[in-house]
Amino acid sequence: MIRSPLFLRLFSAILISLGLFSAAAYVFSVPFIEETAYEIERDASRTILDNVFELVSRIRGGLEEQRVATVDSYKTRLRDVLELAVGYIEHVYARADRGEITMEQARREAMEGLHAFRYGNGDYVWAIGYDSVILSHPSPDYQGRKADDLRDNLGRHILPTIVATAKREGEGFQTYPWWRPNGDERAPKLSFFKDLPRRGIIVGTGAYLADVDAEVERRKADAIEDLRQALRKLRIARTGYLYIFDSANRMIIHPNSNIEGTAFGDRLNSATGRPIAEDLKVAAAKGEPLTYLWDKPDDPGNYAYEKISWVRHFEGFDWYIASSVYVDELRRSSVVLGNRILAIGMALMAAGSLLGYIAVGRLVRPLRRLADTAVQVRAGDLGAQSGIRRGDEIGLLASAFDGMVRQLRDTVATLDSRVRDRTAALAEAESRQRVILDAIPACIAGLDRDGRLTFANLRWAELVGRDKAAVIGRDLASVVGRRAMAALVPHLDRCLSGEVVTFEYAFQRHGGTMVTKTTLIPHRGEGRAEEGAVTGLFVLTLDITDEKQTERQLVEAQRLKAVGQLSGGLAHDFNNLLSIIIGNLSAARDRYAAVEGLDAYLEPAQRASRRGADITARLLAFSRQQPLKPEPIELCGLLRDMAVLLRRSFPSSIAIGVPGEGRECWTIADQTQLENALVNLAINARDAMPNGGRLDIAVGIRKVEGDQSFDEPVRPDDYLEIRVTDTGTGFTPEALARAVEPFFTTKALGSGLGLSMVYGFVKQSRGYLRIDSRPGEGTAVTLLLPRAEPVPRLQEADPAAAAEPQPGGWSGQLALVAEDNDDVRQVMRQQLVDLGFSVVEAASGDEAAELVEQIDGLSLLVSDIVMPGLSGVELARRARLLRPAMRVVLVSGFAVEYGDVPADAVILRKPWDKRELVAAIGHAAEPAPA
Repeated sequence: MIRSPLFLRLFSAILISLGLFSAAAYVFSVPFIEETAYEIERDASRTILDNVFELVSRIRGGLEEQRVATVDSYKTRLRDVLELAVGYIEHVYARADRGEITMEQARREAMEGLHAFRYGNGDYVWAIGYDSVILSHPSPDYQGRKADDLRDNLGRHILPTIVATAKREGEGFQTYPWWRPNGDERAPKLSFFKDLPRRGIIVGTGAYLADVDAEVERRKADAIEDLRQALRKLRIARTGYLYIFDSANRMIIHPNSNIEGTAFGDRLNSATGRPIAEDLKVAAAKGEPLTYLWDKPDDPGNYAYEKISWVRHFEGFDWYIASSVYVDELRRSSVVLGNRILAIGMALMAAGSLLGYIAVGRLVRPLRRLADTAVQVRAGDLGAQSGIRRGDEIGLLASAFDGMVRQLRDTVATLDSRVRDRTAALAEAESRQRVILDAIPACIAGLDRDGRLTFANLRWAELVGRDKAAVIGRDLASVVGRRAMAALVPHLDRCLSGEVVTFEYAFQRHGGTMVTKTTLIPHRGEGRAEEGAVTGLFVLTLDITDEKQTERQLVEAQRLKAVGQLSGGLAHDFNNLLSIIIGNLSAARDRYAAVEGLDAYLEPAQRASRRGADITARLLAFSRQQPLKPEPIELCGLLRDMAVLLRRSFPSSIAIGVPGEGRECWTIADQTQLENALVNLAINARDAMPNGGRLDIAVGIRKVEGDQSFDEPVRPDDYLEIRVTDTGTGFTPEALARAVEPFFTTKALGSGLGLSMVYGFVKQSRGYLRIDSRPGEGTAVTLLLPRAEPVPRLQEADPAAAAEPQPGGWSGQLALVAEDNDDVRQVMRQQLVDLGFSVVEAASGDEAAELVEQIDGLSLLVSDIVMPGLSGVELARRARLLRPAMRVVLVSGFAVEYGDVPADAVILRKPWDKRELVAAIGHAAEPAPA
């Protein structure tokens, strides 16, 4: 082939073209690429410098934010300390209010306690009078001194200003200069103070701002150290680095720790003769790089190597941030790139030569083959083929030359190809169907009339615990077992008779019960003598264990709801009966108190009635009809407070564990009902551990996504989880199934309403409950309650403000009683008459509304909420519109939320006694809140 003149001409032309192209590409591109690469490396060092500058800016901003946060933290601590001091003062004065000590003794004891109080870095609490006399101060120079002449740096009086602010605003912050303990100079001090008008004093405490600045400086030093470590690890090119110096030419950060902290202003730039530090500052001002001569680590003292530096001035710290890198290192990558381009060009030229050789050979070789084939055809070999398949002129020539021989061969090849493609398509379709059947979440199998398995997907084989290949062709009875086969035979017979059959079957698997739903579909023959007859059947089985579990939970929840509704209705009727009983017993004790021995019979009857009222309250709790006042509650603190009471009342053999200090978990619930629920669970745990044990109450945040293990499916959300566990006797499976039913108990003297009350409270609070227990292994009760965000703690109200109203001043006033139950209305009427009222009665809301419109002088309306016709709430609303001065008391045996009740209406729950009625009337007389 090399001797071919055509080959030599074509190959020579290709070599010449490749050489010219490679030379031109090198001359015009490599110098430009080298210069561009150098500029990229140089700009990269500037980009790194800018990133470090931005990092320093963020450190500066973070320190400012940290100072603000530190000041806020100090203010919070000052508030907390002062609240503690105020609590101590009020405790001492409360003794004087109770008459235990005199006011002068209380004042002296309170001031002495403040004088001895210390915290933090020698900080203290001071107290002054309205006349600027210092009542308590650790320094004897100020104790008892009238210090109204002390002034701040602006000439303002310090203590009179604090007194005026405290009396005007109640409390506040003020910054002023003050002497440090054992110090001769005044320093700025931030104080928080509070007015105690009942005691005639102002108390306060403070912190020196220098302590705040010291904390900020410490954090600045930590940030600089972190930056130093980061810059030491940073490299530009191979040995380039970044460093930082200040305006006094003192090195702040440098990779060489020996240079840090030293002044380098005396080092000269050999290129300009000026100090190198001053040249760097000028470069920072101009925003241009500085080029200078420097030595190398491997050639010290020889300042002959060119370096380039970018410099930026950070005014926040008065720092100069600079990069430093050798120019030859920046150019090294461009030189390496140029050499690589040259090597690539040479390789491309060699590859082009090789490809040219191959291309020319490919052009010449088929021509020679075509000539050889022509010789074979001339010799009579009609089966000879050139084998050339090309789209150019040579291919056309070869195609025409092959003629009829190729046409015949192509026809046979086409037939063979179609058969192979059809076979492959069928195999691929069957494989795809098997993959799909194995992937779907259902168990599928096929049976013939004799019960042999003709097909099974992967899920069906896993269901019977066999390999898929091992079950094909086997009898169904040998695969599923005799017991299962006995249950399946009736359904199989129905399906083989032509009927589509669906049934459920449960069996034990992996230690639990698995429930399946199976559909049998008859398969009828086609295209044969038995066409239309059932020749086999298809099996479709679904795992419905989870669906059955959810269905059982839903049925149980609906059953408990129905029981709760029934309990609520019974409690309402029972409340009416108890109202009559308690009212008449109370009237009998008052009227016949002089009858000797009668009180011994009436008093137990009243106790029993009160016990019945407690039972109805528990029934209402279970039926979710108790009135709740949901509010954010910090549960960890509540549990720690409860633990103190529980440890006092529980035997010492029972250990109690609750969340420790420092944790806060918030939920939204009625605090009183939540405490009752937790105490009920704790008492149940105590009773289950007669020989001692451990009770743990754990709290945590839980994110739930489709958890089905509670009393009903849990809505996905974030919840507060309360887990109460004990090491007691536990529940039997039968008792566990009925644990929350009302009146069901495993105790000899239990009421059976403890857990039912807990269950009702949890459901009314939109929560969920789960009980896990085994005999002898203890019990774990888990509650899920809605999670709340933390809220600021409010100051507790003054207990003296909640004075119990007293009866009196009602003689001759006219009251209207609206109640549909005659006996209850009679009890209410009699009690009001005993209190001095004149009473008008109405048996319905409509009748009461007419009386309100017709009778002048009504001063009190006492109405049942649930009545035929007009409800008590609507009656109260109409009465308030007609007679704004009328007092309203609403009564109900249902403990539900009453909706839009008038602002000054008071709710009286059935059953009541006379004292509760008096309190309700007294509260109704109070002005409505704004």
